[in-house]
Amino acid sequence: MAAPLSLSALFDKLPISSVRWSIQRNDELAGNGDGDVWSAELADPLWTGDVTLDRGLHDELKQAAALIRSLDGSRQAFMCCDPLSLFPQSDPDGSILGASVVRVRAVNPDRRLLQVSDLPAGYQMTTGDKLQITQGTMIRFHEVGADASATFAGNLDLSVFPRLPLTLAVNAVVTLIKPACPVIIAPGSHDPGTGRSSVTEGAAFKVLQKKRTS
Repeated sequence: MAAPLSLSALFDKLPISSVRWSIQRNDELAGNGDGDVWSAELADPLWTGDVTLDRGLHDELKQAAALIRSLDGSRQAFMCCDPLSLFPQSDPDGSILGASVVRVRAVNPDRRLLQVSDLPAGYQMTTGDKLQITQGTMIRFHEVGADASATFAGNLDLSVFPRLPLTLAVNAVVTLIKPACPVIIAPGSHDPGTGRSSVTEGAAFKVLQKKRTS
């Protein structure tokens, strides 16, 4: 299986207007006559995104449609960002983080707690910020669940969703600037848009997180 296309290879070339991120849960519910309900998680939740492209000139939208069709349906994954979460909320242009390379400093048995190092002292992460974890061919996309500030030494413990992968290892790289999620086009979801006079509008597609990328 080919590695996901980089942001510059596809995502950055699309005239994206919005991406509405959501979660597809894989839960099963059961109950009895007394009204008790039990819930079981059959598989980890997956990120999904409804992507809308800008209204634009015909040629621009034809090129966007061709790029999407070149993915061969859902066979080729690509990296996709949340346009509303390109930077941490407390660092809206990434200048505070600068060239810091953030890494996993320890693996906590609580897979909802991400422990990282090498942040600027006092660096803040805010509820709703997104981050990307890269460890070899494993790429995961997570959301911060509670505000937190780095220590003077640059260490930070973050509550995250979804749970961290069992294979997470120390020194995995944590991306806070333009964090991205490997995704595929949901089958049958691509609408290339409708041409009206001098413009094309209504182009859209849906993406699904692709966890196995190699």
